[in-house]
Amino acid sequence: MPQAFGLDSVTASEGWLDFGSGWLFTSMLDAIVVAEADTARIALWNPAASRLFGIGPDEALQRSLADLVTDLQETPQWAAACGGDPIRQTVELFARRTSGPDVCVELTLSRLQTAADQRAFVLAVVRDISDRRQAEEERIERIREQLARQESAAAERRLHVLAEASRLLDASLDYEVTLQEVARVAVRTLADWCIVHLLEPDGSIRWLALAHGDPAKEALARELQERYPATGGVTRVLRTGVSEVYGSEQSDSDRAARARDAEHLRMLRELDSRAVMIVPLTARGKMLGAVSLISTQQDRTYDATDLAIAEELARRCGQAVQNARLHQEAQAAVKARDRFVSIASHELRTPIARVKGYAELVLAAHADGDLTDEMLRRSLTRIDSASDRLTSLVRDLLDVSKISVGKLPLRLRAVNVTEVVREVVGRYQEQLSGTGMLLLDIVGTPGGVSADPERIEQVLTNLLENAVKYSPEGADLRVRVQPKARGVLLEVQDHGIGLPKEAAERIFEPFSRAANAEHQQITGMGLGLYICRNIVEQHHGRIWARSNGEGAGTTMSVWLPERAPSSSSSSAVAA
Repeated sequence: MPQAFGLDSVTASEGWLDFGSGWLFTSMLDAIVVAEADTARIALWNPAASRLFGIGPDEALQRSLADLVTDLQETPQWAAACGGDPIRQTVELFARRTSGPDVCVELTLSRLQTAADQRAFVLAVVRDISDRRQAEEERIERIREQLARQESAAAERRLHVLAEASRLLDASLDYEVTLQEVARVAVRTLADWCIVHLLEPDGSIRWLALAHGDPAKEALARELQERYPATGGVTRVLRTGVSEVYGSEQSDSDRAARARDAEHLRMLRELDSRAVMIVPLTARGKMLGAVSLISTQQDRTYDATDLAIAEELARRCGQAVQNARLHQEAQAAVKARDRFVSIASHELRTPIARVKGYAELVLAAHADGDLTDEMLRRSLTRIDSASDRLTSLVRDLLDVSKISVGKLPLRLRAVNVTEVVREVVGRYQEQLSGTGMLLLDIVGTPGGVSADPERIEQVLTNLLENAVKYSPEGADLRVRVQPKARGVLLEVQDHGIGLPKEAAERIFEPFSRAANAEHQQITGMGLGLYICRNIVEQHHGRIWARSNGEGAGTTMSVWLPERAPSSSSSSAVAA
């Protein structure tokens, strides 16, 4: 071994690096460097190392390997090799050259030890991997370009889907028809079939739109939804508001576990759903439904780009549904307003005409000298009754106006409901004398409530007026007061025209009346029960109607909570 390339003759004579005359140390293409483990001082250096680093052996033997390879001694691989780890350590670093730029090298490190004095060395095989690194960088760049092209194509596809969906959604306010068309757009670009579910006001879920790329399988998918509605994933998305993505292929055993019977399993196998996305359909923070996008392609998986497109599509669909519903509500409000104006005009005209008619009658009789005491008394009585009716109508209109802005005032104090009921019922018993009976039942000892007595009287008066108005001449009425569920239950029962099944809730809406009342042309603006509901709810109570159907009478119930023991009996105003 030539002296110029390394260890002195004494060290070499120890034989710890004497591999015989056939060792190809000087002719190896890879750089070979032996360095002391504790100092990294170079002890052995072959010609390939001189070519790699650009320095001769004499200079190299005066230097440390750490001077030539950046950060070598800070790497865990160097520490492991120095510590005697039997596993060869490999690390990639940059080597400094005397001329030219730094070069990326791969070092394979292993430990050597002298037999005589157990001195530790590290054998480093150093390879120039610049070409390999450049090839890797070029490969990475090609991958980046490919991904950029794919992202560009995905963005173009996204714009196409969203543009087409937006065009359809903007074209019509009939969202049910429009969502069916949007589902077809989604099938052409994002999925093999698509289902849109809507959340109903009562909390139920119904599928609204469905499209499949295969017309025959679309019919099968519709049949599947009708016979075996599967809304587990949809229910979770509606509850959490978070999209769900399923990318794994479903096995036949999975389908068998889900199937309810053999026919259900046959449908699942034929439709062969693979990847699935379920995204929420929302607008202005309100959950409206969910859109399910399903792929039947064996190698299809939905990625983040697909999910982003689906969520944006669902967002636009949700906005369209909300806009359509708001439009419908606005149209309904306009119709209700027009109907209210018509009814109010009629209702106000009647007492005004009565006042004017009797006033003209009295004036004419007085002018002719025919006015008698009986005629005057009867006319003034009719004028007084018509004025009361006019006052009641105006009060209702003012109350509706206050309710609409949330300013229906309450003057709360401790109230004995039984006393209020006795007073109102006594007044009505006089009016019904000879035409029917008004019975009062007081069950147990009803407790007191914190309430506005005038408003409670207004509620009871309205219920009694309705009971009289909707009952035949001479029919009996019954009022019952009793303690109930830590409160007071007040009921007004009549034997009148009753309520159609669907009207029990609708009669409490503004300007709304039961269909049988309108058919029988019984006058009314449809505001009394709406006002009663708002008054009762402001007292933290409930009001509801029960009827066994048309002709079977109606029972109106009002429940008010008991006054808390700490409630003050002093007056308070709640706006």
